Amino acid sequence: MSDDLTTPAGIESRLRQLVTDLTHAQQALAAARDAEVRAKHTYEAARRRALLSEDCPKVSRGQVTTAERDAWVDEATKHERWAYELAVVRREAAQDHLRILRDQAVIVMSLASSVRAAYAVAGSGL
Repeated sequence: MSDDLTTPAGIESRLRQLVTDLTHAQQALAAARDAEVRAKHTYEAARRRALLSEDCPKVSRGQVTTAERDAWVDEATKHERWAYELAVVRREAAQDHLRILRDQAVIVMSLASSVRAAYAVAGSGL
């Protein structure tokens, strides 16, 4: 964006672009949240399947510990866990992007106030 933020027209142009960018960022965040929920359910279902699997080590005194069983389940569900963690990171990045755009809009609105004041004083002899 190369808008001249020292003119009312430049500020208006930037604000219009920010409105568009905010809308896209909100849509991206909604999609990222949906993907995170799907990934979480997929991971949790895979974890339950692994725990109930015939191949899952059965905890017994002096044999298999709960830690060993849990390690086996974690290994069996590592791909689903990875996909879920990536979905969380993508959602967080989408939230950060939306937050940054909002911050930029606030800054541009502050600049608009300053520019309006400067234009109001210009030519008045002050």
